[in-house]
Amino acid sequence: MTAILNPLKRHRAASSSIGLRWVGVCVIWIACGISTSMAQVPQSPGAPFPQGSFPQGPGAGNFAGDTPPGVAQQPGATQQPGATQPPGVAQPLDPLQNFGGPAAGDFDASQFDSNPGFSDFGATRGSYSFDPTIIGDFFGGGFSSFQGTQTVTFNQLLPGNIQSGGAGLPNSVIAFEVGGDFPHDDIFTTGTGFDSSGNGSIDTFFLAEPLPTSDAPTSPGPGFVFDPSTATAVHAGGAANPPPGTPIIYTDGDNWFVTYQYNGAVGGNHTESIPVPGPGVSTRRVKVAENFSPVVRHRAYLNYNFFNDAFGGLGDISRYTLGIEHVLLEDLISVEIRLPTAATYGSTQTLGTRQDRNFEIGNLTIIPKGVLLYDRNYVWSAGVGVSVPTADDTRLRSNGQDLLVVENESVHLLPFTGLMYRYSDDLSFQSYMQLDIAANGDPIRGNRVGDTLPQIGKFNDSTLMHLDIAATKSIYRNRNRNSGFIQQALFNTELHYTGTLQDSDVVSAGGLRYANLANHFNIVNATAGLHLVLSDKLVVTPAMSIPLRDGLDEQFDYEAMVQINYLP
Repeated sequence: MTAILNPLKRHRAASSSIGLRWVGVCVIWIACGISTSMAQVPQSPGAPFPQGSFPQGPGAGNFAGDTPPGVAQQPGATQQPGATQPPGVAQPLDPLQNFGGPAAGDFDASQFDSNPGFSDFGATRGSYSFDPTIIGDFFGGGFSSFQGTQTVTFNQLLPGNIQSGGAGLPNSVIAFEVGGDFPHDDIFTTGTGFDSSGNGSIDTFFLAEPLPTSDAPTSPGPGFVFDPSTATAVHAGGAANPPPGTPIIYTDGDNWFVTYQYNGAVGGNHTESIPVPGPGVSTRRVKVAENFSPVVRHRAYLNYNFFNDAFGGLGDISRYTLGIEHVLLEDLISVEIRLPTAATYGSTQTLGTRQDRNFEIGNLTIIPKGVLLYDRNYVWSAGVGVSVPTADDTRLRSNGQDLLVVENESVHLLPFTGLMYRYSDDLSFQSYMQLDIAANGDPIRGNRVGDTLPQIGKFNDSTLMHLDIAATKSIYRNRNRNSGFIQQALFNTELHYTGTLQDSDVVSAGGLRYANLANHFNIVNATAGLHLVLSDKLVVTPAMSIPLRDGLDEQFDYEAMVQINYLP
């Protein structure tokens, strides 16, 4: 695979892909229904059964008044009404005993809080089912397209050897040698010479295209075409600095200014656009609702995201995000810091060669969050994140020279709001809305002649809007906290939308054009996963996300992810 890519080649089986995605959606909703039915078994330790159906007494785990095996019933003890077993014979154990309330001797007052709000302990350790994180879905790559022509110029002062004709004649054939060796056979004049200076002497000839066997630079690559209108040899003593009214006759061995150009469309086709990774591709645009909750808490986390067959010909991408959230004001204000990295398409690419893949560092993001309203049933919070440019610049090179440079200087503002509603101890819902606004643009530098790179404009990313909803259901709870690897399992289903609020920006100058890969897009993805609570301090979340739309709105075939949260 070369750096010249077809951004739509990944959609070769659109109908099959649509069918697989809808199968995935059905599986998600079926699983949600199963989890709901499983949840019908009472799990609350406070009141597991209707009053009278599970009487409490000294035989913790058996029915009240039951006599332990091998021990006679004590005088004065009352037998359970309806019991027919003789004294000294134990009643079989109740199969639902693990769903009963805790024995009085096991009571731990630290698990209860008289405050109707959220204590710091309750928000971070005591009830993860109350405060689960949304998983997310976003690819986040800044991916654009580049279109234009490249000009490669040869310009050198060379001595000319007259092969035929004579000094000063218009029909002479003059040969030039690059490198100074012999014979002179690298570049030849063609056609009839003419007077370009107006001093009455023949001083300019057109040139034939150099042959591949010559020492002179020939076509720099496929798609480049020799431009005969620029191929000239100008007599250095005549046209370059002619004395007024004095003809200068060229002779054998005189110096000539030899110039010619090759023009080539980038990608080999004047109508074709080349996908170009934006700075920090696949790590650039940031979505707040990724491993996120409206609740403030102390935590550190690691996200791993694998994107299969990412759009634009990027192939498979592995992204790693390190993050930490710290509470500044108990239960009210926290600040979160994220740093994404990725094994992905490199930020520097060379036309006509294989993809350069690299380990790239993305843009650092700081997310302050404040709780606006809360009670036991809901939490509403908001904030404004800031993404700062720490990723590398993007470079597109050709023939050893920079053709295009996108400087990573844009700061992004990320205003957001999120709401969590607790329907019950075991079922909660979340919703988020976020904007991604570029506060300034990225300078674009380019030059189709491969020389210096003047700034041709500033590119401003389109403003994005994210809408997310999630439902979380507790489907398993280990009643014996002293045994078992998984203490609790929470099933998550999510739906995500990302869309542009304006058309793509375009930077165009000097035969070069840089724009977003798509003028606008509307991305819809579905995500399902499990929060596996391994202890009060550790939660591991495996999940999958699938796109529900086609074309450039389908930014990957599927996404597999694992999120690890550590709650100190």
